[in-house]
Amino acid sequence: MTHPRAILRATALCAALCAALAATPAIADITPEGLWQAWQDRAGTAGHTLDATVEPGGTLGLSDLTITRPLGTGTITVGFGRLDLAQDGADVRVTLPAGGTLTVTTTPGADDPDGETMEAVLELGDRPLGATASGDAAAPLWTLAADSAALTLVSLTQDGEPVPAEARIDLAGLAGTLSGLGGGGPLAADLRADRLASDITATDPETGDTIRSTATQSDTTLRASLTEDAADPAAWSLQAMMTGGPSEAVSLRSGPSGSFESDSRQDAATLDLTMTGTRTDYAAEVTGFTTTLSGSLLPQGPLGVATDSAALALSLPAGPADGMQTAALSLDLGGVVPDDRLWALIDPMGALPREPGTATLRAEADLESPDADAAEDLPGLLPRAVRISEIALQLGTARIAGDGAFDIPAGPMGVPDMAQTVGAMDLRAMGLNGLLQQAIGAGAMTMEQAMGAQMMLGMFATQGEGDSFTSRIELLPGGGLVVNGTQLR
Repeated sequence: MTHPRAILRATALCAALCAALAATPAIADITPEGLWQAWQDRAGTAGHTLDATVEPGGTLGLSDLTITRPLGTGTITVGFGRLDLAQDGADVRVTLPAGGTLTVTTTPGADDPDGETMEAVLELGDRPLGATASGDAAAPLWTLAADSAALTLVSLTQDGEPVPAEARIDLAGLAGTLSGLGGGGPLAADLRADRLASDITATDPETGDTIRSTATQSDTTLRASLTEDAADPAAWSLQAMMTGGPSEAVSLRSGPSGSFESDSRQDAATLDLTMTGTRTDYAAEVTGFTTTLSGSLLPQGPLGVATDSAALALSLPAGPADGMQTAALSLDLGGVVPDDRLWALIDPMGALPREPGTATLRAEADLESPDADAAEDLPGLLPRAVRISEIALQLGTARIAGDGAFDIPAGPMGVPDMAQTVGAMDLRAMGLNGLLQQAIGAGAMTMEQAMGAQMMLGMFATQGEGDSFTSRIELLPGGGLVVNGTQLR
């Protein structure tokens, strides 16, 4: 797993165009020459390579600037065609001039013979992009501000061979701060943008299909903090929160076999992320989400669905470890409404109520690392138990809910033996007979068909008060199956 500090530094480098070179030695006043020297000292201390052609003067120019640092067992090199460092009162302004280039190259390590060298060259649009360093040169505060900026992919190569791809990223109203890039404290980001837009096109070399994805996002904010313990490299913690306003994303795949397009929109979204060396927690919420699918590969389309709200929480172990680990999942969907075309496919006779639906899921799983002898042939974590504290679906007055728990024994070499799963699931339903009556009234089901459905319901469920049913499904050792006390297998 790539260390998140490397990810954040790369992101900050692209955003601030110089922040990843922040200094560590203390300098009384920030000057272009002092900041450049601090970058060199910092690179030397970290074991990174920093090269540039220096053009002294009122503005310190750095031509062909490159920074190389480890990435896994390989390296990543970021190169700037030119950076200008200029005194701005008590601060230093670092600028990537309009039309300047940014080159990112990743090279595999010697222990990865199948690895590929990738190189992307990007060009800044007709407006410069920069950041201002202020405060202590050993750990300056970087301030970003740009009315607008654009980066366009000039070329992309893989092992020297051109990759057919086009990309452009536009932003407007960028503002915020970055701190802690020089060490000595948490790495913190507080950024916002009025608008972000991307347009990416690529060709699948195997099928010849062209894939184009466009996206726009309004009112985006990012607040993140990364802390580390110099005495313990594994003791790090990343906390981040992203928010966004209205957005739209369109993906189109087209080729000899046909076309397929998805168009998604949302009113607002938030994402909370917490990462440590042992665990990752996500929490995402979306409101006013709609998506539509269309294209020649979907002749029934366009088909769409709208959701008033969606919330997902996921907690996962970071990787293999001694003993049992737990993963947790929580999902809530509210106000789910298919469009008329999708309803016509699901329920052509109009038997079901055209009312918003809801769905809920709460579950946990116990995960175990495989034995050392089998680790190379098995995934990093193997399921040993699943607990469902709540699962529920509701449409109109009909509702199905349940809970259960299952143990999954280990088979040969620790592989989960799903066929020998042991446990039980309790289900509760309300309003099913009402749905059957609606189906009869709409002509979607005859009386005889409804009676057959009620007989099947009676076999697998026990009727309670009113229009309610319960069912208990048990999986026994040796592959046995019991439903409501009756052994079926």
